[in-house]
Amino acid sequence: MAIKMNMDVMELVFYFWQATSDRDKVGEAFIMSIAGHEAMKPVYSDVFTVESVRRALSAISNRERFSADHQCESRFWNNNMWAMEDMGLMEAMMAPLKVMNLSDIQVAGDYEVVVLPLHMDDYTLKGNTLYVNFFRLQADIMGGDALKMDGVEFKQWVERTLNAA
Repeated sequence: MAIKMNMDVMELVFYFWQATSDRDKVGEAFIMSIAGHEAMKPVYSDVFTVESVRRALSAISNRERFSADHQCESRFWNNNMWAMEDMGLMEAMMAPLKVMNLSDIQVAGDYEVVVLPLHMDDYTLKGNTLYVNFFRLQADIMGGDALKMDGVEFKQWVERTLNAA
């Protein structure tokens, strides 16, 4: 069976982090392309919405104070601020994800693995889509390309998670 990796939102967010770190102004239209992206919709809830993402990213871009209505909004804002403070680590995390091939994973069925900048949860599995919180990945601090999730090599973690579903 096949597993497809979807990094569309992470590519947008990575650009947002780079531009904002460089003190470039990121417009609301671009922020809305992240918040309103089709891949983000399944992770929204009553307390974490498109507006939550828009407000947090807009506050970061405009260098304004952020007043969260819920803990998940605060965590999302905090995670994004942390990402911009350590762009070297973000690049070390993004590089292996961009070229990762999950075709050798053995699972029953076709799946999509969507990596997103989330807030509280490590992951969410909805139907045949595994939504992984980018901020829960761990890069190899020794400079290697290995990524881990919960202390397990990422590809192995994906296989375990999907087979346990």
